[in-house]
Amino acid sequence: MLVDFQSCTQIDDLETCIAILEQNNWELVKSIQSVMPQTDCEMSSAGGEPPPYTFSNHIDQTAVSQDFPSEFLPSHNSYSPLMDPGSASGPFPGPSSSYSSGRLINFTVEYRGRNITVNVFDTETVGKIKEVLFSELGIPVQKQDLRGWSTKKVDDKKVLRDLQLPRENTLYLLTPDLNRPLVTSRVTPETDSSKEFENFMRDYVLHITFRENGRAKEYHLNVQGSKTVGEVKGDIYHLTNVPARHQVWIGWPDAANKDDAITLAACGLKSPVHDLELTKANIIGKPQYSVQDTSEIDISDDDDENNDSYAVEEDIFEHEESKNSRKQTPLMPDTVGDQTEALEHFTREFRERYGETHPVFFVGSLEGAIKESLLCRAKDRKLLAVYLHHDNSILSNVFCSQILCMETIVNYLCGNFITWAWDVTQETNNARFISIAKKEFGSIVAAQIRGQKPDQLPLLMIVSRSRASNEVLDMIPGTVTLDELMMRLMQNAENFHLQQQADIKEEDEREARDSIRQEQELAFQESLATDRAKAEAKRQGEEMEQIRQMEEERVKKEEEDRKQAIQESALMHIRDEPPESCEEAVSRIRIRTPNGDNLQRRFYASDKLKYLIYFITSQGFHTEEFKILTTFPRRDVSQLDEEKTLEELKMFPQETLILEERH
Repeated sequence: MLVDFQSCTQIDDLETCIAILEQNNWELVKSIQSVMPQTDCEMSSAGGEPPPYTFSNHIDQTAVSQDFPSEFLPSHNSYSPLMDPGSASGPFPGPSSSYSSGRLINFTVEYRGRNITVNVFDTETVGKIKEVLFSELGIPVQKQDLRGWSTKKVDDKKVLRDLQLPRENTLYLLTPDLNRPLVTSRVTPETDSSKEFENFMRDYVLHITFRENGRAKEYHLNVQGSKTVGEVKGDIYHLTNVPARHQVWIGWPDAANKDDAITLAACGLKSPVHDLELTKANIIGKPQYSVQDTSEIDISDDDDENNDSYAVEEDIFEHEESKNSRKQTPLMPDTVGDQTEALEHFTREFRERYGETHPVFFVGSLEGAIKESLLCRAKDRKLLAVYLHHDNSILSNVFCSQILCMETIVNYLCGNFITWAWDVTQETNNARFISIAKKEFGSIVAAQIRGQKPDQLPLLMIVSRSRASNEVLDMIPGTVTLDELMMRLMQNAENFHLQQQADIKEEDEREARDSIRQEQELAFQESLATDRAKAEAKRQGEEMEQIRQMEEERVKKEEEDRKQAIQESALMHIRDEPPESCEEAVSRIRIRTPNGDNLQRRFYASDKLKYLIYFITSQGFHTEEFKILTTFPRRDVSQLDEEKTLEELKMFPQETLILEERH
């Protein structure tokens, strides 16, 4: 109940809200009415005129509290959350709240360990925030990159109201082109006397020659270097009624032609006077205005220059008088290009007609609005409200000025809907919308729209999404009263919120299942990768073992071949064995092998020891593997002089040798 009361009355102080609710026995409608302005009856008794459209004060409180969310309870056309101190109709004093300046939005900007608080109205642009940051930090506007917006592309000309921001916001300031901040405190001539500061504070005189229909008009603008090119073009729009996108300039430096957000000090203007020439792009269907041949107007940013300010005010007054006398510009001319350009023109002209308090229209295609509202996560979804306008209908002006642009309707649409608009006054635009509606909503809805006559418009279509298709829930005609419109919006929103809660639950369950499935898939992939790694390691091990075995076999084969070659060579060098009938001295040698076999051979006593070794080697016993030992005395004859004869080595007439493996 407390949250609903705060949402409806915009009172932030909890103690005040609780006190009001307790005084009214926690009856929501009665509590809200206690802080609202005088009712229609009270105004009539005081001799005042009641507003043309107000919510009824006789709504059944029980029905309201049960059937509709209390934060959407109706209120008067304009009211203060807290009564004026001198008002007798409200027991709680407080400052009156005016919405003429827009809603105050608070920004906390984080920059290099510092938090800068910026409070601006939602009627300001993003560039206003950067100007405040420039005064605080001394960082040029064109070098500031603000991050943290809800949408990806936000330029300096973007109006804060169009971003649908909450009251409290956190942004992050990035300065990729700066290695350090220019200054650490507020920039003043006393704290920063650098050349860059002087350039930004310098005054430039822009001598602008505006040519139209063969005539020329001159303007002299005195501006500071901190002003951007886009802001100068905006000032010229107020003087010449030529929008920035239709302005054709000659004389800007190259940097200014590429980026409207660059400051005059940074774009390379001539100082102190720079000449520019302005013409209007040839746009078919645009009204032309006559201008005087030559005049001069001095505009200065210095409030002390009263003469220049007077000249500016006089010229603007004459221009506004001429502007008001011209024919009303259509909300959406048939000459506009894509849907984005059409919605930009619609929003701008709608604001000119009906004031700053109006629904925030989605600038983009209908397909983009559907994606923004219905094709996102379930908890972020909103209903889509499609407003169809027709200038030839007598209801259009009344509906827009007295119902659609009421504060309660605007706040409710901003909080619960994405609003998209289209002007079907022109036959071309009407055909374009029917084609778009057929694509997005189907042929039945397109046929219903085609059957709408001008006097049946304007129309507010409420669109949701069901079973992968867009569904039109309600078509609210322009004949409804303020109470009826709010009730139908609340009914559609409440039904949508019920379905949204079910979708959120289903989406959370699906995400939980997907998360488990992803974890299982990740675990499976990790297990599979581990098995593959083990298999690869095993395969590599087997390959290495095969390579090792092959290397060992190769070495063994080479060793065997070497030994075989040595044996064959030794066999070739052995002298023939003496015959039995030999009369020379013969030595009988008996050789015992490690496996128990005995080898016997006769040698000449004059044979050298090497021939004996050749014989043993030819039998496969190499001296590097075996010792040749005598029995007594025990000695290794392989270590003796091979050139000595057997007789000299006392191996005559016979000798027994033992072959022993070397360890």
